[in-house]
Amino acid sequence: MATPTRILLIDDDAVDRTAVRRALAKSGLDHVLTEASGGEEGLRLAGSSAFDCVLLDYRLPGIDTFALLDALLSAEGEARAVLMLTGEADQDLAARLMRAGALDYLAKAEVTPSGLARAIRYAGARRAFQAELAAARREAEAKSLELDTLNRQKSLLFSIIAHDLRNPFQGLLGLSEVLGKAVVERDHASIERRARGIHDAASQAYALLDSLFAWASAQMDTLTVTLGPVELDAVAAEVMQAAGEQASDKGLTLRAETCGLCVVGQRDMLATVLRNLVSNAIKFTLPGGAITVAAAGVAGGVEITVSDTGLGMSPGKLDDLFRLDRRVTTNGTAGERGSGLGLLLCRDLVERQGGRLDVRSVLKRGTNFGFVLPRVSDGADGALGRDPGAYPSEIKAEPGK
Repeated sequence: MATPTRILLIDDDAVDRTAVRRALAKSGLDHVLTEASGGEEGLRLAGSSAFDCVLLDYRLPGIDTFALLDALLSAEGEARAVLMLTGEADQDLAARLMRAGALDYLAKAEVTPSGLARAIRYAGARRAFQAELAAARREAEAKSLELDTLNRQKSLLFSIIAHDLRNPFQGLLGLSEVLGKAVVERDHASIERRARGIHDAASQAYALLDSLFAWASAQMDTLTVTLGPVELDAVAAEVMQAAGEQASDKGLTLRAETCGLCVVGQRDMLATVLRNLVSNAIKFTLPGGAITVAAAGVAGGVEITVSDTGLGMSPGKLDDLFRLDRRVTTNGTAGERGSGLGLLLCRDLVERQGGRLDVRSVLKRGTNFGFVLPRVSDGADGALGRDPGAYPSEIKAEPGK
């Protein structure tokens, strides 16, 4: 069953309103008519009810017609057609009103039942077409913006590969050449030092390639996400174990305070996030500092945090932290270099598990990264056979150990 056309008539002349009412009654058009005797009343009615078509008198006392027309057309979410009614036959005025957004211009003396119904149907169809065209334009603009963003990301990735991979490979080439000479000269101290440098350069290149691959895979939606129960104690212990040597070299303390909690997530993704955040914290924490992986129950799930007592960040750096077009690549406290992709990867992996990565930081006082994942019920925790005492709660990483 067709919905009646909802029509709002705004005209201060009672005789003219009667004429329009009678013409509509004889037109055969299925409609519901609402009448307003002035511009302010018409605008109020238009704001409180939805109308498909507005019949607007050109000359209304005490109000600017063009301003009223603009107000009627600019209402958010509305797709109403506005037809102008006038007692004047002025083609220039008609052209101005059409440019302002009116869909038709009818002389009152020429209003007939069939002509009025035809004009209303035509205006409604044209307005619907305009709305579809505007929606298609917005969609095209969004797609264009998305493509522009992807192109910029592609260019930036090439820039990262060209710039950041060149440094470790230049180091590898130079160190290997010096190593060859040291072997010939049988300089064991130099051989050991150059071999360590080659290992560091190769590790840096591998870490960059690993981040590039993981981040690119996330962007191309090639990562399959299957969520399930994840024991935070086990993941935290694994991450701490892997980061132990790196922390030991800088004299840092690693702590895990996950309290035997269990969340709904993807284990490998969660481990990757924590591994990157812990590695990042180690990079920017001075000797004697501490890095803590913690978990606590909050409304809506479990908040997982990685905090450090490191250098912290200024508000300006925080604003650009997750922007690929403004990569933050500050060297660490021991001169460590990074690509700036690690945090972008962490953000994407957290979002794929239904969370959102937030960061709080105070310059020279440390940084805290956190996100919330759903908590597994106590019954599900038990079903996993979790033993809170099976994992170390703290690893003291001391130099030389």
